[in-house]
Amino acid sequence: MWKIWVCVVILGWSASAGAVLDKRIDTPETRKILEQVEAAYNTIGTLEAKFAQFNSKSEDDLQTGTLYLSRPGRMRLVYEKGSPLEFYAVNGYLIYHDKEAKEVSYFELSQTPVEMILQKELKFDDPRFVVTDVQDVLDEYYVTAHKEGAKELGSLTLVIDKDTMQLKQWDVLDMQGIKSTVSLFDTKVNIPVDKKLFLFQNPYQKK
Repeated sequence: MWKIWVCVVILGWSASAGAVLDKRIDTPETRKILEQVEAAYNTIGTLEAKFAQFNSKSEDDLQTGTLYLSRPGRMRLVYEKGSPLEFYAVNGYLIYHDKEAKEVSYFELSQTPVEMILQKELKFDDPRFVVTDVQDVLDEYYVTAHKEGAKELGSLTLVIDKDTMQLKQWDVLDMQGIKSTVSLFDTKVNIPVDKKLFLFQNPYQKK
């Protein structure tokens, strides 16, 4: 199960006076950071970036590849040659394909934290999510949130570069306590992304 959550990770929300915050962190400073992160993220229509992915269960299991994102609702992680993994977000589902095990798993996007970053607008005042932590550390902002009433589904942390206000990294803490990290580099924003990249056909389904 952890392999799926290693893949299930990416981007943002929208903040206002009604932002749904844990009471412990509800301060004017916190809300200002959320407003900045939200405004920066909502300029993104498409995104392409190289990624490096690892998890706390197996630090030797480093995966690399290219991330494609098209809001609303579409994302794909294309792993480098040799990896048996495929990961898609499309048509309201997260799709995880392990070619080595010949298994395809479907998850409703609305039942995962990644739903936040694939919405048409990132909104921190969306009552479906709760922001539980906001940190200003050196040259980075950290924002953590989970689904309202479903903390057991896991949490998502966005890491934003303060100078460029670009997404730098995200972390997912899954229901088993395993932390998965995806670091982004060579990021390109709002460039044309071929819609065919997000098409998935189950190779094991009888026609």
